[in-house]
Amino acid sequence: MSKNDNSLTLKYFSAVLVLIYTGLCIYLYYRFLVWESGSVYESDLPAHISLAVDDGLIYSLISLLIIGLNKAGALNALPVILGGFAALSVFFSDKLLAEITSHKWNEGITLIAALFLNIFMPCYIRGLSDGRYMGMHTSSIWHNSTYLLMKWMGLWTLLVYLKIEKDISEKLTLKSFVYFTVILMLTTAAKPNFFLAVAPVMFIFLVIDLVRKAAPVKRLILFASSVIPSFVIMILQNNSLFDGDGKSSGIIFAPGRAMTAHTGYLLPVSVLSIAFPLMILVLHIKDLLKNRYMLFAWLCAAVGYLQYFLFAEEGARALDANLSWGYAFTIILIFGVSLSLWACDLKSGFKNMHVIKRIWLVASGCFLLWHTWCGLLFFGKLVSGVSYMMWG
Repeated sequence: MSKNDNSLTLKYFSAVLVLIYTGLCIYLYYRFLVWESGSVYESDLPAHISLAVDDGLIYSLISLLIIGLNKAGALNALPVILGGFAALSVFFSDKLLAEITSHKWNEGITLIAALFLNIFMPCYIRGLSDGRYMGMHTSSIWHNSTYLLMKWMGLWTLLVYLKIEKDISEKLTLKSFVYFTVILMLTTAAKPNFFLAVAPVMFIFLVIDLVRKAAPVKRLILFASSVIPSFVIMILQNNSLFDGDGKSSGIIFAPGRAMTAHTGYLLPVSVLSIAFPLMILVLHIKDLLKNRYMLFAWLCAAVGYLQYFLFAEEGARALDANLSWGYAFTIILIFGVSLSLWACDLKSGFKNMHVIKRIWLVASGCFLLWHTWCGLLFFGKLVSGVSYMMWG
């Protein structure tokens, strides 16, 4: 069998895996849709439908989608649409990985890696948190429809942003500016947490571009103005969610309150949730300021983590940890960057490395396998009917 044949076979194999994953997601979302009570196939979907259809609460693009499907008598199509969102997350993860690795990976390998980026879960140790999800920090979340929409749209937005920012003097045209502004606005409308975690880092990179004179000042100011429509969207969302009805009175400064609601071991849980990326960060700490993808991903994760740790909601949503979604999204970024660095290290001459570095890389691989096993186990349990909370 030739190298091209092997490559084509791997590409088809990876595509089949993604199709199987999408099919399982559609089945899972159908079971979520018909859930009535109990812990079997429990999710946020029925609540999101009720808020949109019964209460008329519109705070996300998902709300508009649900209302539209309900009026058309096609609500049963929602699981297929959500399954499409899961597939789109894999698709844009694949494109983002290809961008990060400069398209050097085999297409089949990139697609398989992208699939697992959407399945990885925290390294779980019983007793450190309430369950395999509650108290842990992960980007692999299937039970929340607004996050499912934000996830693939956020990956799409970042793909466009990173391509523009890579050479802002050449790639920031009026067309690309409008394109990026609209995508950012729609992603924010899906769920504002993406904007809250990523926009501050975009600003930091904009300042860096300003200092190094990467583009004319007027062009950089124009690019900065792309966030204005998203700010307007967030104000509308804030007015919709915190309308003074007594159910939720807003966001407060409360360090640790939301993050420790389901664990008394915050430091171990935080480390185990991103053990593989942390190990690669230690190995490549000297490259942090040189590798733009690595720097961007880790700054986003830091901003997301701090927001989740420092702030909480009051009232009925006090324990919902709604400020965790931004950090959850950024985790897929640090896993993606770390995966590319780890693979590069292995390929660059493992046998010629210092023994300590070899041991560290092997240990990193072991943690990656742990993340993978926990993800497959979690997803398998979800599909079989176990609640996403997975207590104990």
